[in-house]
Amino acid sequence: MLLEEEGLESTLDWYIPTVERQTGLVLHYEKSGEQFPVETSAGVQVYRVLQEALNNVSRHSGAKEAWVRLRFAAAQLELDVEDHGKGLAAGSGQPGIGLVAMRERAELLGGTLNVSNLAAAGTNGAGTLVKLRIPRVKVEAHGE
Repeated sequence: MLLEEEGLESTLDWYIPTVERQTGLVLHYEKSGEQFPVETSAGVQVYRVLQEALNNVSRHSGAKEAWVRLRFAAAQLELDVEDHGKGLAAGSGQPGIGLVAMRERAELLGGTLNVSNLAAAGTNGAGTLVKLRIPRVKVEAHGE
């Protein structure tokens, strides 16, 4: 798997343009912070959260573009996926299985996943922001 050989950042560098080609979405990808090595199994969980979030944008939001932000912060790894589509259905009751799985992946790493509706400018007050936060100590790979 690419994650094992190249790491999370390189995998996302490959994956995001692939999603653009497959879905027709325009994805704006930003990386920031001082990169640190991400342990492979943690990288898989982060990758799967991104995969599900982009799948939701493509299938449910009606948006034509989305923003993916990966930030290597001093104390945590942060991943945001934002779209200016329809937003989450109000009063839908139970979250979908994809959101439940994303939250479980975050919790496996001692992190948090927040999904919120946006009132983005020019989007009729709609859109979704997925925020994954994982403590650096839970994801950083340490040399043997």
